[in-house]
Amino acid sequence: MKKTLFVADNNELDLRILRLILARNPAFGRELYFNNGKSLLSYIKSNFDDAVNLPDVIFLDINMPGLDGWRILEFLKLIYDRLSKPIAVYIISTSVDAVERRDAMGYHFVKEFIPKPIYKDKIMAIAEEVDNYRA
Repeated sequence: MKKTLFVADNNELDLRILRLILARNPAFGRELYFNNGKSLLSYIKSNFDDAVNLPDVIFLDINMPGLDGWRILEFLKLIYDRLSKPIAVYIISTSVDAVERRDAMGYHFVKEFIPKPIYKDKIMAIAEEVDNYRA
């Protein structure tokens, strides 16, 4: 069964590229895109106890204006044990800062810190990993 992917990124070009890759290579059964952290946070708050509406995977940009990825990670840390299903978070970032990478990987639900742009092969590998993990 294909899984659900949420993408939170304020960069329209990155979102467009990701949408094109996924349209040509449907690695996930459903995708939802958020162009800011606030809308992602609101969605998760509204659905944290509804496994059908929660994602299996989140691609999360760390550096977004307003509510950034760090605040999303902190929120998930607070509620993770109460979520109706586990969520695998993959950080997607243009940052090459080793401290940011280390800090992001300190959250137990963050699986990997991936530099942008994210490529088709990486997306397909993540989808396969998640399918095998949750099968």
